[in-house]
Amino acid sequence: MKYLVAGAALSAALFTFTGASAESLAEMKPMTLRVASLYGPDSWFTAPMEAFTKRVEARSGGKVTFEYYYAGSLVPASELTSALGAGLFDFGFVLPAYEPAKFSVDQWQGSLAIPTEQNPVLEVATTALAGYEWNAGMTAHSQQLLDAGIFAVMPSFSITGPYGVLCRDDNATLADLAGKRSRVAGDTWTKEAQNLGLTPVALPITEVYQSFQSGVIDCWMGGLADAGANGFFDHAKYFNLGVGLTAYAQAVYGFNLDTWKAFPQELKDIIWDETAQYSSDLLQAALEQQLRTATSSIASGVIYTTPDAEMRKKVDDFHDAVRANAVAASPKEVADPAAEVARLTALRAKWRTILSDEFGFGGAYTSWGDFVAKGGTLPDFAPLAQRIRSEIVAPYAAATR
Repeated sequence: MKYLVAGAALSAALFTFTGASAESLAEMKPMTLRVASLYGPDSWFTAPMEAFTKRVEARSGGKVTFEYYYAGSLVPASELTSALGAGLFDFGFVLPAYEPAKFSVDQWQGSLAIPTEQNPVLEVATTALAGYEWNAGMTAHSQQLLDAGIFAVMPSFSITGPYGVLCRDDNATLADLAGKRSRVAGDTWTKEAQNLGLTPVALPITEVYQSFQSGVIDCWMGGLADAGANGFFDHAKYFNLGVGLTAYAQAVYGFNLDTWKAFPQELKDIIWDETAQYSSDLLQAALEQQLRTATSSIASGVIYTTPDAEMRKKVDDFHDAVRANAVAASPKEVADPAAEVARLTALRAKWRTILSDEFGFGGAYTSWGDFVAKGGTLPDFAPLAQRIRSEIVAPYAAATR
């Protein structure tokens, strides 16, 4: 028997689990689940996770409680994925990008997190929800996570927004960037940098601030929230986010597989129901943080540049080539890569329409600087959770039963 989720057939056998579990929530023995949080308790990123786990605790009648380990105190970021699969903790946000050989499908899908919208609010939301639905229907992606001992309730939820280039000097043209040294985070962005005429420099993010200060680098490639959180605006005041470089998409939220198998269906249904609200809350928190960062950075003198026509064409042509080459470059586990690439394109169009026409995410904004200058406001997120539940979570959950 097969289930159809977002255009992809998911084999029922893929989600057939064995092992003892309580028949009902009433019969279930109390469980304390360990959560490895990448950030501290005061982080905007942590707050939606804590709200999610508190709702699950309350709806389980106290049968489930969550114990938090903050800011890498349990395992470092690079080991989170393996540690979740091994059962060192039970629930959390993990980064398969640190293990590309094991998670080749995740690595492949991340290379296609290519922005298409100038409006930064619409772009962040479209990428997050289209990627979520796309990966929820990708059998090969789910299978690699299951093989690693991870059950993903959100198999992908990218909220970083598009990457841009933050530089000491103006960066609106290719001539502005030619030969400048830019910190990059990996192979995807090394290629983006080379396409722009930049000289890529591999550095840990912890060394970027000092490298800016000492003149080792002229630019940094990354997202808005990270630039603000790490103080990079102290040394660089020109942020070309409008260039729309590939976003960081390798974000998985899930449970240890053995932990998930031990849950009665009643508890799983509660978790699925609350996951829709969690994803909406997480998207809202991310956009609120990016707006705060944009507003404060502009007050400190940061200029949000936009690419000229030559740079725009250079980037668009490069991204078109990435999409065209994605079929040949896909790992063997992806049965029909051409169909998957086409499905992502269709899902981006679908969510762009839903978000702009139904939920007020539209508007003719070319950058965060333009959004702030025009007095842009974030939409009401309250109705969004129900749409996420019906479009993504419910079909995905049905395939796991």
